[in-house]
Amino acid sequence: GGGRRGPRRGDDVQHPLKVSLEDLYNGKTVKLAIHRSVVVGNPTKCSECDGQGAVMELRQIALGMVQQIQRKCTSCRGTGYDCEMKKERKVLEVNIEKGMRHNQRVTFRGLADERPGVETGDIVFVVQEKEHATFKRKGADLLLTKTVSLNEALTGFRWIVKHLDGRQLLITSRPGEVIKPEGPNGVPYVKVVDNEGMPSHGNPFVKGKLYVLFRVEFPDDGDLDEGAVSKLRAILPNPGMDVEYDEEEVEEVHLEAADVKAFGKGGAAGGGGGAYDDSDDEGGQQQGVQCQQS
Repeated sequence: GGGRRGPRRGDDVQHPLKVSLEDLYNGKTVKLAIHRSVVVGNPTKCSECDGQGAVMELRQIALGMVQQIQRKCTSCRGTGYDCEMKKERKVLEVNIEKGMRHNQRVTFRGLADERPGVETGDIVFVVQEKEHATFKRKGADLLLTKTVSLNEALTGFRWIVKHLDGRQLLITSRPGEVIKPEGPNGVPYVKVVDNEGMPSHGNPFVKGKLYVLFRVEFPDDGDLDEGAVSKLRAILPNPGMDVEYDEEEVEEVHLEAADVKAFGKGGAAGGGGGAYDDSDDEGGQQQGVQCQQS
């Protein structure tokens, strides 16, 4: 071991910096004022502690017994140097580059509080991306949710989206394009616009994608009269077919609104009841009269 190499390093100082999605898309320079402690003049080694920052003392703990203890030097306040300090106000220009991400850092080297004999730490601004009313971001991609009527889903739509740089995008469906309530295997139904996501940090001319998650709004019960239903049945593919059945043998039922969270909670309260109890009920203990074989 060659001993200590170079001066000790002071602590870094971190500041959260809230940034809008617009500023992360377009880039921005923010001016921020900081206050820091700085050393005035040239520090001299403390003569009290010989620059150690601490002094050793002997303390008697019993007759004929002493204890050696170390305490911080009161003359230099533990710094090992005699010096004058002052407060300094400094304005920093924080450059928010296009495409920067949440928790990314902007570092200013050696601008934390100064201490004699110690390498000055850094000031670090940590980007905190604000939530956006229209877009959600993941990496370089953007996502927005669009609700369309059943009419629009089947016959087409056009709507304008204001992008993060102020441009107006007219999103238009293609002829014959159908928007479905959900994708394969029940996943959300999503379409994409290429090159309309976030700029890539360090290469802002390469952009991610803009994903559009669709929700289809169906008519409510009673919204369609019999005339409209007849027209739809004639126009749309795969209409419902008449079913032949014997009214004496088949019971007709109707559907009611339901919540899937209630699935499994049907039947009488308590689950079973009556003279027969389920031996698998929670709790594991049978109640009532017990029978013992003699």
